[in-house]
Formats: sequence, C-alpha cells, structure tokens
Amino acid sequence: MRRLTDKQQKVMAAYDTDPNCVNEEHRLLEAVWLKEGWDNNRSLYWNLQRVSHPESISRARRKLHELGLITYSEESLERRMGYYKEMQDEYGQPYMVFLDE
Repeated sequence: MRRLTDKQQKVMAAYDTDPNCVNEEHRLLEAVWLKEGWDNNRSLYWNLQRVSHPESISRARRKLHELGLITYSEESLERRMGYYKEMQDEYGQPYMVFLDE
C-alpha cells in the first residue's frame, strides 16, 4: 500500500472517528482543523494561519476516495452527481484544448 501524505492521514483520522464527515465539506474541515490545533480562544486570523487550506483537505479526501480508502454515502454521491450535471447543462461537455506552442 502506498504511503499517505500528512493531510491524507489527517483526513483518514477524521474519517475513522466520524465516517460521515467526508460527506460534508464543512464537517471535514472542522474535524481536520481541530486535529491541527484550532483554538476557539484565538482570533480567526491566528487560526487560519496555522491550519491547512480547505483545498488541500478536499484534494486529500478525493485522493483517498480514488484509492478506495474512504466511501461516500449514497446521498452524497447523488448530490455530487447532481452538481456535476448542473455544470454540464450550464457549460456543456468538457473538452480538451490544445494550445500551439
């Protein structure tokens, strides 16, 4: 099995504690940030300087799902597919763009 990054390990720890946290982005952020030392007695600025970026946590969650280490609920999968279809309807099918060098 491949070695997990630090962020992936934190997401896995949150998932092991609460498997539903991966279905809701805000719950996952809360769980990871608390593990990273979020302090409610400090300012928002102070805390945000010390925790992982939300995008990094989302990337780690997606990678763990691709590796089959975490699973999403059926409801979450349906919601994600709905968002994807809305984007397709609004912007069309994705296509490759080749730029001349």
